[in-house]
Formats: sequence, C-alpha cells, structure tokens
Amino acid sequence: MAKISTYATSTPALTDKLIGSDADGTPTDATKNFTVGSILTFTNANAVPATITTTGTKGMIAVDETHLYICVDTNKWRRVAISTWV
Repeated sequence: MAKISTYATSTPALTDKLIGSDADGTPTDATKNFTVGSILTFTNANAVPATITTTGTKGMIAVDETHLYICVDTNKWRRVAISTWV
C-alpha cells in the first residue's frame, strides 16, 4: 500500500490533491481525489446566503462576522450564530 505523506510546508497549493469520499457521487461514498481549490468552492469562497432559499449545493459552507452558514440540501440553508470566545 502506498504511503500517504504529510506536507513539507504548512500551506498547501490550490492544485495539491486530497483524498476524500463523494457522499453524493455514484457509487455513493466513492473515494476520489480532490484538489485544495475544489474544496474551497464549498467553503468561504461562497458569499453568505441572503435568504434561506439562496442558490446553493448541499455541503457548501460560508461564514461572516456573526454566523456560520451550511447548505443542507439544494437551495436550503441553515445558520448558527457565532459567539465571542472568552
């Protein structure tokens, strides 16, 4: 079995490969290679949703100063308030 190595630097490049499971893929939970850049499309590269039905894909995440937003299904968002760390 091939060895999975760690990064020599603390900052991966956008083209670096990651291994993960595609929960919505066919077949379900198939192991796939992703790039760091493709993973970023599901995170804060997204603008925060304006409404609960803003366009989005299940698994997308966005954040602003007061809330963490998660798309739980196609065009269906939920959010949780962020409190100060004491």
